[in-house]
Amino acid sequence: MHAAFALLDKAIELGRLELAHLSAGDVDKAGELAFGRDDMLNQALSNENLAGPAEGDLDALMSRLLELKDLQAQIIDEASRLRQDVAAKLRRTGQEQKRHAGYGRSTRPVPRVQSRFISRNS
Repeated sequence: MHAAFALLDKAIELGRLELAHLSAGDVDKAGELAFGRDDMLNQALSNENLAGPAEGDLDALMSRLLELKDLQAQIIDEASRLRQDVAAKLRRTGQEQKRHAGYGRSTRPVPRVQSRFISRNS
């Protein structure tokens, strides 16, 4: 059971690092840490690591799992905030492009309308 506790503690630490990287806007590093945390949790919660836990170990296991659950909720909130920020920036960029295109159309010289017919006088 101690191996499971050590792996859960490492997963908690990786989760905190992931949250810090998300808060800093480093999504690539946070993604790498998320995959590492996933592997660590899978190892910690495998049958050989959790086989035959003692009564006192269950309370410690529950407290670590609840901490991981709270940490996951914080990570999801931060990721949602980042996603909303990116979506807002994309919308603003699209509006800026439309505005610049409008300025471009208004500053181009308008060609004079010329008759398609040939005049005999000229």
